[in-house]
Amino acid sequence: MDAFAATRLAAGTVFLVVAAASDLRTRRVRNPLWIGLGTLGLVILAVELWVESAPWPTWSLAGSAALLFYAVFFGRPLFDEAGFHARPGRIGLFLAAAALWITPLGSAGIVASSVPIVELASMPVMLVLYQLMLRARLLAGGADAKCLMALTLLVPAYPNASPFPVFTADPRVQPAFQALFPFSFVVLVDAAVLQLVVPLGLFIYNLSRGDVGIQSFLGYRAPLDPFPKHVRLMERITDRGEHVVVLRPKRDLDPTPEILKLRSAGIRRAWVTPWIPYMVPLLGGFLLAFFAGNLLVAVLGLGR
Repeated sequence: MDAFAATRLAAGTVFLVVAAASDLRTRRVRNPLWIGLGTLGLVILAVELWVESAPWPTWSLAGSAALLFYAVFFGRPLFDEAGFHARPGRIGLFLAAAALWITPLGSAGIVASSVPIVELASMPVMLVLYQLMLRARLLAGGADAKCLMALTLLVPAYPNASPFPVFTADPRVQPAFQALFPFSFVVLVDAAVLQLVVPLGLFIYNLSRGDVGIQSFLGYRAPLDPFPKHVRLMERITDRGEHVVVLRPKRDLDPTPEILKLRSAGIRRAWVTPWIPYMVPLLGGFLLAFFAGNLLVAVLGLGR
């Protein structure tokens, strides 16, 4: 494992341990942590590009990613609850980021570079993708998206961590895998695999208590008084007086009115789904990505 890979591994582990601890305690992770991790990633990348005497296109791609990253945390957004706002400064920033990304793609200097240009070019793309995934609710919360963005800057290309990772694709398909699965996306994939342990554990727990049903994979029965912390209520009393189970309750919804209705109906225990601190599987996914690799390679049997 070379020095840059070791530095990225150590930095990512420390920051994600702090994030996981915060998520476990409060289910929140403050923005300064992600700003710090992303900034550290850019500094490490700048040193690496300088040491390797990388051509200007690599710096341009890094600059594009930096503009998009800091735009997430600073400045007023173009879209909010009131709709679209034409903010010239912010539009200009995004145009500059686009120009910094597009201009190097036709440069002849890319061919001669030893730096993985394709993976560096994926950095701005992944930052935009994680924003879109957040809006489409494919990511659970803003902290998850910001974490993946920061990891994109920290580990922009597959690290030289020999003899790791354990699972690597066949050399004939490895370049395609690295292009389709940038390192931060491998972290997300591996975290999702780890997350599968949660529904299995919930089902085994419910089975031991005789609570069986489709909701057994998503939650458990808990007392309404006192109502536990960091859970979402899955049961409702509709306006027609029907008692129903909601498999995917909305986040940040005050359960008090529904709890009162359930109590009035004589219900003392109800199904709840735990609010899983996703920083924990992301920490595990980060370590797995370094040491095990892309778990899809193992699952699909594409390893060498």
